Amino acid sequence: MKKIIAAAVATAFVAPAFAADVTVSGSFEWSYQETAGASSSDVDNVVSIKGSSETANGLTVSADINLTSNEAADSSTTNDAHDGSSSITIAGPFGSVDLGDTASAADAVNAINEFHVVTGAGATTAPDAAILWTLPAAVDGLTVMLSNSPDSTGENGDAGAHTGIALKYTAGPVTVAYAKNDNDDGSAITSASAKLVMNGLTVGVESTEDDDEDGTATAAIDQRSVGVKYTMGDMTVFAANMETKDADAGTVSNDVTGYGLHYNLGGGLTAFVENSTDDKVTDSDTTAIGVTYAF
Repeated sequence: MKKIIAAAVATAFVAPAFAADVTVSGSFEWSYQETAGASSSDVDNVVSIKGSSETANGLTVSADINLTSNEAADSSTTNDAHDGSSSITIAGPFGSVDLGDTASAADAVNAINEFHVVTGAGATTAPDAAILWTLPAAVDGLTVMLSNSPDSTGENGDAGAHTGIALKYTAGPVTVAYAKNDNDDGSAITSASAKLVMNGLTVGVESTEDDDEDGTATAAIDQRSVGVKYTMGDMTVFAANMETKDADAGTVSNDVTGYGLHYNLGGGLTAFVENSTDDKVTDSDTTAIGVTYAF
Protein backbone atom coordinates (compact mmCIF):
# COMPACT_ATOMS: atom_id res chain seq x y z
CA MET A 1 0.00 0.00 0.00
CA LYS A 2 2.63 2.52 1.11
CA LYS A 3 4.90 1.51 -1.78
CA ILE A 4 2.05 2.02 -4.27
CA ILE A 5 1.29 5.52 -3.00
CA ALA A 6 4.98 6.45 -2.76
CA ALA A 7 5.58 5.35 -6.34
CA ALA A 8 2.56 7.30 -7.57
CA VAL A 9 3.61 10.47 -5.74
CA ALA A 10 7.19 10.17 -6.97
CA THR A 11 6.00 9.73 -10.54
CA ALA A 12 3.83 12.85 -10.23
CA PHE A 13 6.90 14.99 -9.59
CA VAL A 14 8.96 13.70 -12.51
CA ALA A 15 9.37 16.67 -14.86
CA PRO A 16 7.25 16.13 -18.00
CA ALA A 17 8.25 17.23 -21.48
CA PHE A 18 5.74 20.10 -21.26
CA ALA A 19 4.71 22.62 -18.63
CA ALA A 20 2.05 21.16 -16.36
CA ASP A 21 0.69 22.08 -12.96
CA VAL A 22 0.71 19.07 -10.62
CA THR A 23 -0.86 18.96 -7.17
CA VAL A 24 -1.04 16.22 -4.56
CA SER A 25 -3.80 16.24 -1.93
CA GLY A 26 -5.53 13.76 0.29
CA SER A 27 -7.19 12.95 3.57
CA PHE A 28 -6.90 10.46 6.41
CA GLU A 29 -9.80 9.57 8.68
CA TRP A 30 -9.86 7.47 11.84
CA SER A 31 -13.07 6.64 13.68
CA TYR A 32 -14.13 4.63 16.72
CA GLN A 33 -17.64 3.22 16.40
CA GLU A 34 -20.04 1.43 18.70
CA THR A 35 -23.08 -0.42 17.36
CA ALA A 36 -25.43 -2.31 19.68
CA GLY A 37 -22.67 -2.77 22.25
CA ALA A 38 -20.04 -3.93 19.74
CA SER A 39 -17.10 -1.59 19.14
CA SER A 40 -14.77 -1.24 16.17
CA SER A 41 -12.40 1.26 14.62
CA ASP A 42 -11.88 2.14 10.97
CA VAL A 43 -9.29 3.91 8.86
CA ASP A 44 -10.13 5.55 5.51
CA ASN A 45 -7.63 7.41 3.38
CA VAL A 46 -7.31 8.81 -0.11
CA VAL A 47 -4.47 10.37 -2.10
CA SER A 48 -5.34 12.44 -5.17
CA ILE A 49 -2.80 13.41 -7.82
CA LYS A 50 -3.99 16.04 -10.28
CA GLY A 51 -2.25 17.54 -13.28
CA SER A 52 -3.40 20.21 -15.73
CA SER A 53 -2.03 22.00 -18.77
CA GLU A 54 -3.13 23.83 -21.92
CA THR A 55 -2.73 22.69 -25.51
CA ALA A 56 -1.45 24.89 -28.31
CA ASN A 57 -5.00 25.46 -29.59
CA GLY A 58 -6.28 26.60 -26.18
CA LEU A 59 -7.86 23.43 -24.82
CA THR A 60 -7.49 22.82 -21.09
CA VAL A 61 -6.49 19.25 -20.22
CA SER A 62 -6.46 17.82 -16.72
CA ALA A 63 -6.33 14.39 -15.13
CA ASP A 64 -6.83 13.08 -11.64
CA ILE A 65 -5.58 9.79 -10.20
CA ASN A 66 -7.17 8.78 -6.91
CA LEU A 67 -5.85 6.05 -4.64
CA THR A 68 -8.19 5.02 -1.84
CA SER A 69 -8.06 2.39 0.89
CA ASN A 70 -10.08 1.29 3.87
CA GLU A 71 -9.13 -0.97 6.74
CA ALA A 72 -10.44 -2.04 10.10
CA ALA A 73 -7.83 -0.62 12.44
CA ASP A 74 -8.34 -3.45 14.97
CA SER A 75 -7.93 -6.30 12.49
CA SER A 76 -5.64 -7.51 9.74
CA THR A 77 -8.27 -7.00 7.03
CA THR A 78 -7.26 -4.31 4.53
CA ASN A 79 -8.55 -3.24 1.14
CA ASP A 80 -5.50 -2.46 -0.97
CA ALA A 81 -5.12 0.91 -2.67
CA HIS A 82 -7.18 1.12 -5.83
CA ASP A 83 -8.35 3.55 -8.47
CA GLY A 84 -11.15 5.72 -7.08
CA SER A 85 -12.92 7.56 -9.91
CA SER A 86 -9.83 8.54 -11.91
CA SER A 87 -10.36 10.36 -15.19
CA ILE A 88 -9.07 12.83 -17.79
CA THR A 89 -10.97 16.04 -18.57
CA ILE A 90 -10.75 18.06 -21.80
CA ALA A 91 -12.38 21.51 -21.75
CA GLY A 92 -12.93 24.11 -24.44
CA PRO A 93 -15.69 25.97 -26.32
CA PHE A 94 -17.67 22.72 -26.41
CA GLY A 95 -17.82 22.56 -22.60
CA SER A 96 -15.92 19.83 -20.81
CA VAL A 97 -15.67 16.07 -21.40
CA ASP A 98 -14.69 13.76 -18.56
CA LEU A 99 -13.33 10.38 -19.70
CA GLY A 100 -12.56 7.39 -17.49
CA ASP A 101 -14.29 6.40 -14.25
CA THR A 102 -16.55 9.39 -13.73
CA ALA A 103 -20.01 10.21 -12.42
CA SER A 104 -23.08 9.36 -14.46
CA ALA A 105 -25.76 12.01 -15.03
CA ALA A 106 -27.96 10.68 -12.23
CA ASP A 107 -25.00 10.40 -9.88
CA ALA A 108 -23.66 13.88 -10.67
CA VAL A 109 -26.55 15.75 -9.03
CA ASN A 110 -27.79 13.45 -6.25
CA ALA A 111 -26.65 12.59 -2.70
CA ILE A 112 -27.05 16.21 -1.52
CA ASN A 113 -28.13 15.01 1.94
CA GLU A 114 -25.28 12.57 2.61
CA PHE A 115 -23.30 15.00 4.75
CA HIS A 116 -21.14 12.19 6.11
CA VAL A 117 -20.72 8.44 5.78
CA VAL A 118 -22.78 7.61 8.87
CA THR A 119 -25.98 8.93 7.21
CA GLY A 120 -25.49 6.98 4.00
CA ALA A 121 -26.94 3.62 5.09
CA GLY A 122 -29.40 2.25 2.58
CA ALA A 123 -28.54 4.91 0.00
CA THR A 124 -29.38 4.27 -3.64
CA THR A 125 -26.57 5.28 -5.97
CA ALA A 126 -26.30 5.31 -9.75
CA PRO A 127 -23.47 3.45 -11.51
CA ASP A 128 -20.47 5.39 -12.75
CA ALA A 129 -20.04 6.42 -16.36
CA ALA A 130 -17.25 6.20 -18.93
CA ILE A 131 -18.09 9.62 -20.42
CA LEU A 132 -19.61 12.72 -18.79
CA TRP A 133 -20.09 15.74 -21.06
CA THR A 134 -20.92 19.08 -19.44
CA LEU A 135 -22.30 21.33 -22.17
CA PRO A 136 -21.33 25.02 -22.45
CA ALA A 137 -23.70 27.28 -20.50
CA ALA A 138 -26.48 28.57 -22.77
CA VAL A 139 -28.41 30.18 -19.90
CA ASP A 140 -26.92 31.76 -16.79
CA GLY A 141 -27.17 29.33 -13.88
CA LEU A 142 -28.14 26.32 -16.02
CA THR A 143 -25.88 23.26 -16.27
CA VAL A 144 -26.64 20.41 -18.68
CA MET A 145 -24.74 17.10 -18.48
CA LEU A 146 -24.86 13.98 -20.66
CA SER A 147 -23.34 10.63 -19.71
CA ASN A 148 -22.76 7.25 -21.30
CA SER A 149 -21.26 3.87 -20.47
CA PRO A 150 -20.77 1.07 -23.02
CA ASP A 151 -22.32 -2.36 -22.74
CA SER A 152 -19.09 -4.23 -22.02
CA THR A 153 -17.12 -5.69 -19.17
CA GLY A 154 -14.57 -3.60 -17.33
CA GLU A 155 -14.60 -0.47 -15.19
CA ASN A 156 -17.94 0.92 -16.38
CA GLY A 157 -19.61 -1.94 -18.23
CA ASP A 158 -22.39 -4.46 -17.55
CA ALA A 159 -24.87 -3.04 -14.99
CA GLY A 160 -23.62 0.50 -15.62
CA ALA A 161 -24.39 0.51 -19.37
CA HIS A 162 -26.62 3.55 -19.92
CA THR A 163 -27.25 6.96 -21.46
CA GLY A 164 -28.12 9.79 -19.09
CA ILE A 165 -29.02 13.46 -18.86
CA ALA A 166 -28.91 15.88 -15.92
CA LEU A 167 -30.23 19.44 -15.60
CA LYS A 168 -29.18 21.72 -12.76
CA TYR A 169 -30.29 25.33 -12.29
CA THR A 170 -28.99 27.76 -9.67
CA ALA A 171 -30.64 31.10 -8.90
CA GLY A 172 -29.12 32.90 -5.95
CA PRO A 173 -29.12 30.60 -2.90
CA VAL A 174 -31.42 27.98 -4.49
CA THR A 175 -30.38 25.05 -6.69
CA VAL A 176 -32.80 22.58 -8.29
CA ALA A 177 -31.79 19.51 -10.28
CA TYR A 178 -33.29 16.65 -12.28
CA ALA A 179 -31.49 13.68 -13.79
CA LYS A 180 -32.30 10.39 -15.49
CA ASN A 181 -30.24 7.38 -16.52
CA ASP A 182 -31.84 5.12 -19.14
CA ASN A 183 -30.13 1.76 -18.67
CA ASP A 184 -29.54 -0.68 -21.48
CA ASP A 185 -31.60 -3.37 -19.71
CA GLY A 186 -34.75 -1.21 -19.99
CA SER A 187 -34.70 0.12 -16.44
CA ALA A 188 -34.12 3.72 -15.36
CA ILE A 189 -32.87 5.79 -12.43
CA THR A 190 -34.37 9.24 -11.90
CA SER A 191 -33.41 11.88 -9.35
CA ALA A 192 -34.96 15.23 -8.39
CA SER A 193 -33.59 17.56 -5.72
CA ALA A 194 -33.61 21.08 -4.32
CA LYS A 195 -31.08 22.81 -2.09
CA LEU A 196 -30.95 26.14 -0.24
CA VAL A 197 -27.59 27.56 0.88
CA MET A 198 -27.67 30.83 2.81
CA ASN A 199 -25.77 32.39 5.73
CA GLY A 200 -24.13 29.14 6.79
CA LEU A 201 -27.36 27.14 6.49
CA THR A 202 -27.86 24.31 3.99
CA VAL A 203 -31.26 22.62 3.55
CA GLY A 204 -31.79 19.87 1.00
CA VAL A 205 -34.60 17.57 -0.17
CA GLU A 206 -34.20 14.76 -2.66
CA SER A 207 -36.20 12.01 -4.33
CA THR A 208 -34.62 9.08 -6.19
CA GLU A 209 -36.40 6.27 -8.01
CA ASP A 210 -34.63 3.12 -9.19
CA ASP A 211 -36.89 0.61 -10.94
CA ASP A 212 -34.10 -1.97 -11.21
CA GLU A 213 -31.90 -1.78 -8.11
CA ASP A 214 -30.84 -5.42 -8.17
CA GLY A 215 -30.46 -5.90 -11.95
CA THR A 216 -33.50 -8.19 -12.34
CA ALA A 217 -35.88 -5.52 -13.71
CA THR A 218 -38.42 -6.58 -11.06
CA ALA A 219 -37.69 -4.29 -8.10
CA ALA A 220 -38.79 -0.66 -7.94
CA ILE A 221 -36.99 1.29 -5.21
CA ASP A 222 -38.08 4.74 -4.05
CA GLN A 223 -35.91 6.86 -1.78
CA ARG A 224 -36.73 10.16 -0.09
CA SER A 225 -34.34 12.24 2.01
CA VAL A 226 -34.25 15.58 3.81
CA GLY A 227 -31.28 17.16 5.54
CA VAL A 228 -30.14 20.34 7.23
CA LYS A 229 -26.62 21.57 7.97
CA TYR A 230 -25.48 24.71 9.77
CA THR A 231 -21.96 26.08 10.03
CA MET A 232 -21.03 28.72 12.58
CA GLY A 233 -17.34 29.56 12.75
CA ASP A 234 -15.37 26.34 13.20
CA MET A 235 -18.40 24.24 14.17
CA THR A 236 -20.80 22.43 11.83
CA VAL A 237 -23.91 20.53 12.94
CA PHE A 238 -26.16 18.43 10.73
CA ALA A 239 -29.21 16.18 10.78
CA ALA A 240 -30.66 14.06 7.99
CA ASN A 241 -33.30 11.41 7.37
CA MET A 242 -33.40 8.92 4.50
CA GLU A 243 -36.27 6.53 3.78
CA THR A 244 -36.03 3.68 1.27
CA LYS A 245 -39.01 1.56 0.23
CA ASP A 246 -40.17 -1.02 -2.29
CA ALA A 247 -42.44 0.99 -4.57
CA ASP A 248 -44.41 -2.07 -5.68
CA ALA A 249 -45.10 -3.49 -2.22
CA GLY A 250 -45.10 -0.15 -0.41
CA THR A 251 -42.91 -1.56 2.36
CA VAL A 252 -40.13 0.53 3.94
CA SER A 253 -36.79 -1.29 4.12
CA ASN A 254 -34.67 1.51 5.61
CA ASP A 255 -35.55 4.59 7.68
CA VAL A 256 -32.22 6.13 8.67
CA THR A 257 -31.85 9.21 10.86
CA GLY A 258 -28.42 10.66 11.48
CA TYR A 259 -27.03 13.71 13.20
CA GLY A 260 -23.63 14.94 14.25
CA LEU A 261 -21.18 17.69 15.03
CA HIS A 262 -17.88 18.51 13.27
CA TYR A 263 -15.33 20.92 14.71
CA ASN A 264 -12.48 22.42 12.69
CA LEU A 265 -9.34 22.39 14.84
CA GLY A 266 -7.23 24.15 12.21
CA GLY A 267 -4.30 22.93 10.18
CA GLY A 268 -6.53 20.57 8.21
CA LEU A 269 -7.65 18.64 11.32
CA THR A 270 -11.36 18.12 12.08
CA ALA A 271 -12.87 16.24 15.02
CA PHE A 272 -16.36 14.75 14.77
CA VAL A 273 -19.02 12.89 16.70
CA GLU A 274 -22.01 11.34 14.92
CA ASN A 275 -24.95 9.08 15.56
CA SER A 276 -27.28 7.19 13.25
CA THR A 277 -30.04 4.65 13.62
CA ASP A 278 -32.26 2.71 11.21
CA ASP A 279 -35.79 2.24 12.54
CA LYS A 280 -36.25 -0.75 10.22
CA VAL A 281 -33.07 -2.58 11.23
CA THR A 282 -32.61 -4.14 14.67
CA ASP A 283 -29.55 -3.09 16.69
CA SER A 284 -28.49 -0.48 14.12
CA ASP A 285 -27.89 2.44 16.49
CA THR A 286 -24.32 3.58 15.79
CA THR A 287 -22.24 6.26 17.48
CA ALA A 288 -18.95 7.30 15.92
CA ILE A 289 -16.19 9.63 17.09
CA GLY A 290 -13.03 10.39 15.19
CA VAL A 291 -10.73 12.79 13.43
CA THR A 292 -10.07 13.69 9.81
CA TYR A 293 -6.91 15.25 8.48
CA ALA A 294 -7.00 16.86 5.02
CA PHE A 295 -3.93 18.11 3.17
